[in-house]
Amino acid sequence: MFAARYEPGRKSLIVQDIPTPELRPHEVLLKIQAAGICHSDLHVLDGEVPFPNSFTMGHEGCGQLVEKASEAPADLKIGGTYAVHGPNPCGNCVYCRTGHDNLCNDPGRSWIGLGEDGAYADYLKVAARNVVEVPAGVSPAVAAVATDAVLTPYHAMKTLANIRMEQTVLVLGLGGLGSNGVQIALALGAYVIASDIRDSSLELARTLGAHEVVHAQELDGKVKGKKIDVVADFVGRESTFTQAQMLVRPGGIILLIGLGASNVPLATVAAAGSEIRVQGSFWGTSVELGELLRHIADGKIRPEVETGNLEDVSNWLEELRSGKVRSRMALVPKVA
Repeated sequence: MFAARYEPGRKSLIVQDIPTPELRPHEVLLKIQAAGICHSDLHVLDGEVPFPNSFTMGHEGCGQLVEKASEAPADLKIGGTYAVHGPNPCGNCVYCRTGHDNLCNDPGRSWIGLGEDGAYADYLKVAARNVVEVPAGVSPAVAAVATDAVLTPYHAMKTLANIRMEQTVLVLGLGGLGSNGVQIALALGAYVIASDIRDSSLELARTLGAHEVVHAQELDGKVKGKKIDVVADFVGRESTFTQAQMLVRPGGIILLIGLGASNVPLATVAAAGSEIRVQGSFWGTSVELGELLRHIADGKIRPEVETGNLEDVSNWLEELRSGKVRSRMALVPKVA
């Protein structure tokens, strides 16, 4: 079968013909219908997040269930469409048992498409517990993107920040995750201010319903002094994190979601004196993935998704690198 694979030390994927995976008793096999591309892939290929082993990349996946092993639950349907929960949790550790399966600490676990074989392939095997049924009306392309680009801001904003009606939320960075973050904050009832350096991204935020749209270079002058309850930093660089600390209200929350830099500076005295909460956020839980897929089916969240051919994944990753992907990209096989 077709697979686009990571090899340690290489800056680009290798396309190979590899055997279709054989299932262990607790696994299912998906015929891939869509796989999302993500800047995390570029961090891996650039050596910023190195892995010692070879694997098929693609951590945002959706496919048709074509085979299930002996211990897979009976309610999983052959022919059904399922999204993949990329954190690939074990289901048995204390985090998994208490509803925090995105933080699974099983030492033998690795993430789908990031250490474990992923969705840039014709077929993907995955633990049966780590697939979530896709509701009718949600396309495989949208479902694939939802597994990270929607799940990550959903977990951060709804669960960790507990954004509520009448709060003011500032979204920094309007790429694939940030544009979905705008929609999620709106769905939660917040007043949303959206900021980016790109005019096209600002226009997208405007069409998505952001109450205010401000160019990043004008942000301090136009927003400083307003009561910003939550700043969602989808960039994660020194410049945005410093802005976030200047603009969040005393007692407010900074959601550190973007991974643009390995370290960002914290003004400790100011943060302590204002009791600012800096909240890290990682992906999302399998329960949350089911919730947000239902919200998408109900039209409460409408992810912006572009599509391309899965076989051209290397070219699309270069398009992503050069900033030519407007929102979020899902790749589909030529014969899905």
